[in-house]
Amino acid sequence: MSIFYKDQRLSHMSKGDAYLWSKFNDKYPDFFTNVKYNIRVGNAVSLPKDYPEWLKVSAYALSRKRIDVVANRFKKIYIIEVRVNAKPDVLGTLINYKQLYEVFYKPIIPVIPFLISNFIDTDLLITLQTHRIPHFVV
Repeated sequence: MSIFYKDQRLSHMSKGDAYLWSKFNDKYPDFFTNVKYNIRVGNAVSLPKDYPEWLKVSAYALSRKRIDVVANRFKKIYIIEVRVNAKPDVLGTLINYKQLYEVFYKPIIPVIPFLISNFIDTDLLITLQTHRIPHFVV
């Protein structure tokens, strides 16, 4: 079953992540503009030429990474990861998705990784603050 927030389909998010995103938007409805969901970045898996075409198409569609949310604020692009109970492994996702977005879309304004969670691990919080990665606990 698809999850919706104000007519936006959020089926790419888990129910917990969609709940956090909805909660964030209810609390800060005008925080971001130009919000887009499920943005694909990265390279797809390359299958051998003798594989069926339908399988190659599926592999291409499913193997690329997907950014939860891409949005704008103050002439910057935000790569938003929404994660229930954020732990240090989310850092790799944030850094990787920012880099891949820059490579694949070549934006001319700054790209900022951004974390939204209900809980941020204490050790992760130290790194987020050290590297000035914006984050919200909702």
